[in-house]
Amino acid sequence: LNTWVDETRLKSVRLLYSLLLYSETSSTQHLEKILFALYKSCMEPGLASEIDKCTQTLAQFITPVTWKPFVLTALAGASSGEVKSRVGVSPQLCTSCLRVLSSLITGSQPDLLLPVVPELLDTICRPEVNESSHGPLYKELAAVVHSLINVLGKSVSDFSCQVFFLLLRLSSVNGEDEREEVENMFSLLASHQEITVDELYVRHAPTLVEQLNGQHKDWTRHSPDHGLFGELLLRSGKTCATIMPGIYSIFRDCTTKEKDPELRMSMFTLLGRLLREAPVTSEAVQQFSVYSVDIIKEIIIPNLEWRAGRTAGSVRCAAISSLWALLRSDLLTSKQLKQVQEELMAQLVSTLDDDNCATRLVTCNCFNFILKAGGKECFGPDELHKLYIELLKRLDDSSDELRIAVTNTFSTFFSLIPEDYDKQLYKAHLQALYRGLLIHLDDPNTVIQEAVYKVLEVAGKIHPEYLCEHIENVKHKHRSSLYCDKLLTLFKQ
Repeated sequence: LNTWVDETRLKSVRLLYSLLLYSETSSTQHLEKILFALYKSCMEPGLASEIDKCTQTLAQFITPVTWKPFVLTALAGASSGEVKSRVGVSPQLCTSCLRVLSSLITGSQPDLLLPVVPELLDTICRPEVNESSHGPLYKELAAVVHSLINVLGKSVSDFSCQVFFLLLRLSSVNGEDEREEVENMFSLLASHQEITVDELYVRHAPTLVEQLNGQHKDWTRHSPDHGLFGELLLRSGKTCATIMPGIYSIFRDCTTKEKDPELRMSMFTLLGRLLREAPVTSEAVQQFSVYSVDIIKEIIIPNLEWRAGRTAGSVRCAAISSLWALLRSDLLTSKQLKQVQEELMAQLVSTLDDDNCATRLVTCNCFNFILKAGGKECFGPDELHKLYIELLKRLDDSSDELRIAVTNTFSTFFSLIPEDYDKQLYKAHLQALYRGLLIHLDDPNTVIQEAVYKVLEVAGKIHPEYLCEHIENVKHKHRSSLYCDKLLTLFKQ
C-alpha cells in the first residue's frame, strides 16, 4: 500500500479485502496495523471505494467494542506507531479516521454498535474534531452522522441532541450544494423519532443556546460556534421565542465596545435578519417585545455613538440597520417607545449627520417610523421643535434619495402638529420651517420640487396666511413660479 505504483496499490487493497473476508475474526490480532493502513489509503481517489469495502468487511467480523479504542485514539490525537502530538490530530488524519469510522459504522450490527455510540459521539463532538478549516473533513463527518442515523434507526433518539448539534455544525459550514444532504438528515433524524423538524428544534435549541452561553465571550467573527449560533437562530423559526433570554445575553455580550468590530457587525447583521424573519405568532411577538427596550438601550444605542474611522462607521451602519429592522417588525409598542424616546432620539439626531450616506438614510427612515408610531402622544411641539433643524440640514444632502426620505419625514412631522398649536408663540419656528422648505421648492431636481411641494401642502394648513406671505417674498427669486402659484391658489381660496 505504500508503493508509488497505482496498480500495485490497487491490487494490494483487493488482496487485503480477500484476507479480511477469509480470516474473519482472526484479523483482530492485527487490527491496529490494519486500521493504520486504512487511514493512510482511504482518501486516495483510486482506492477509496475499495478501502470502504475492506472496512465494512472488517466491521462484520470485529465488534465495535473491539475497534472503538483504536479509532477513538486516532481521533483524539494519536495514530499507530506515532508519538502523540501536543497539537492533537492533524486535519488530514482526522478526515481519514472519520471516513474509516463511517464505513465501520455502516458494516456494524445495530445492537452491537449501540453500547459504543456515547463514546463515539463524545469524541466527534469535541472542538478539535468538528471545528476545522480543512474542508474535506466535513464531508466525512456528514458521512459518519448519516451512517449513525441509518444504522441506529429509532434508537438514535437516545442521542438526538448530539446528532442534532453535529448536523447544525455541518449546516453552518457547508455551502449550498451540501445543504440539501444535511436537510435530508435533519428530516431523517426527526422521522425516526416520529416528530417534525420544527419539533426537533423545540427540543434541542434551548440546550444548545445554554451551552453556547458559556463560551460566547471568547468568540471572534470566524469562531465556528459563532457560525453555529447564527445557523441555529435563522433555522429555529418560532422556537426563537422560547430561547430569547439566552439569545439576548449572547447578543449583548458580543456587541460591547471592547469586542472585535467584525464580530459586532456580524452580530448586528444576524440580529437584523432575526428581527425581519421573526415569525408572526402571539407567543413570538410577546417574547421578542419583552426584550425590545433592552435591545435598543443596551445593544443598539451604545453602538450608535460616534467614533473616528471607517470601521466604527460600518458598525454604526449595522446598528442603525438593526434598529430599522426592529421598528419595522412591529415588536416595539408605543408604551415601550416612550421609555426609550429621549435617549434614542438624541442619538439618532447625531447619527443623522453621519459620514456614511447609508447610515443617514436609514436614520431618516427610523425618524419617520418613530414619529408615526409615537404619534401625538409621544411628540408634542417641544419635541418636534428639537428635530426640524436637523431635518432641514439634510435637505442639502448630496444624496437625492435621502432628501426624498427627509420630505417624507417632514410630511409625518407636520401631521403631528396639534390643532391647538400656538401659531403666535411658535411663529419663529414656523418661519424657519417655511423659509427652509421654500428654498428647496426651487431645486434643480424636479422630483425634489414635487416632494417639497407635497410637504408644503400639509405644512401650509397650520398657518396659511403666513406661508403665503413667505411665498410672495421669494416667488420672484425662483426659476419657475409654478409651484409657488399652485400653493398660493390653494391657500388663498
